Amino acid sequence: MLDPGKPFIDFQIPLWGVITLLCGLLGQTAALLIWGAQMDERVSQNTVEIVAMRQQIDGQAKLSETVARVDERTLALVETVNRIDQRVNGQRGR
Repeated sequence: MLDPGKPFIDFQIPLWGVITLLCGLLGQTAALLIWGAQMDERVSQNTVEIVAMRQQIDGQAKLSETVARVDERTLALVETVNRIDQRVNGQRGR
């Protein structure tokens, strides 16, 4: 089976090589878990901030709705005052 003309290639991995490979894989797995935990924490933090921003926006929407209603009432009052003023000025002219 072994041909004396061809060089013999040893495919066996020494024990220190296996240990080194396993330590490398273990280190990468630990780094991946740490990175994943940090990403999960960031996502959770962003979710909390988004909820707070939505509540703030809802509050601002209610405030802008109130301001719009007050503006409409003010315009209606201005028109009413102008009509009253015209009536009063019309009666003075007679």
